[in-house]
Amino acid sequence: MNPGLPQWTKVFGEAITQLAAEYPSLVAITAAMPSGTGTNIFQKKWPARFFDVGIAEAHATTFAAGLATQGVRPVVAIYSTFLQRAYDSIIHDVAIQQLPVIFCLDRAGMVGEDGQTHMGLYDIAYLLAVPHLTVTAPKDGAELIGLLRCALERGGGPFSLRYPRDKAPGEAPPAAEVAAVPYGSWEMLRRGRDCALLAVGVMCRPALDAASALAGEGWDVTVVNCRFLKPIDRETLDALTREHRLLVTIEDGTVVNGFGASLTGIVQATAPEVRVVALGVPDRTYEHAPRAEQLEAVGLTGPGIAARVRALATEESLTPS
Repeated sequence: MNPGLPQWTKVFGEAITQLAAEYPSLVAITAAMPSGTGTNIFQKKWPARFFDVGIAEAHATTFAAGLATQGVRPVVAIYSTFLQRAYDSIIHDVAIQQLPVIFCLDRAGMVGEDGQTHMGLYDIAYLLAVPHLTVTAPKDGAELIGLLRCALERGGGPFSLRYPRDKAPGEAPPAAEVAAVPYGSWEMLRRGRDCALLAVGVMCRPALDAASALAGEGWDVTVVNCRFLKPIDRETLDALTREHRLLVTIEDGTVVNGFGASLTGIVQATAPEVRVVALGVPDRTYEHAPRAEQLEAVGLTGPGIAARVRALATEESLTPS
């Protein structure tokens, strides 16, 4: 990846700072991590609309809920692993009342040298279980802005976004130039006939790399940007199950009760003849290492995904079209 590209954290911080000029009710909340979440950028521009509640993630969530009842649009920026501390508050104080709190989860997925306690591997699994909560993952900086705008304009219940400790693919345009992502929609990145890769967030790039490698071997692979994990795009999913015998989900998070597991349950009930295989992070803990090495170790790279698809195709007796 281009070393000159910005970190996701910086893209997010600049995005909410720019969007605040359009949405006067927007405020930013962090739990003692202004620089770690990028909200320090917002703080400099909008100090009266910035709140650092200290190391108290549950309080940050409940505080946001209270603000939301009064017409304020709180953006709560917390690391994925630390939002676990606020799980009761997310359900009891935000979700039950269907309040429009926006949760932005930095350090989602493998976190490299931040270590085992900071691994953001569980947010997909634990947030999918929360009623009334929209769960999303942008593929790049522009889509992060589009999802933020979608959340701000929709306003119906809580909304979450996840992004990693890494450089964002591509430069993000000014927020004013980015339209809201249509609610509940997936994006078709590549159309094929042999199998479909359903990628979550930053897994879109390695999924496309895998599809390109497989194309050189005669495989015609579909790649879908599943930017909404909840609600899913049922129209697109139904089309995929009509056209493919094998769906492979790819997520930078635990495979236990993750997006792939959720999708498998839906497909089993609606198209039992279609096989769904979930690729993600296996059920164990991980030592400090560069994020790229961690992703390679669990097969979440272009070559790793392509190798798994080849093996699955052999199991399913699929041949290139």
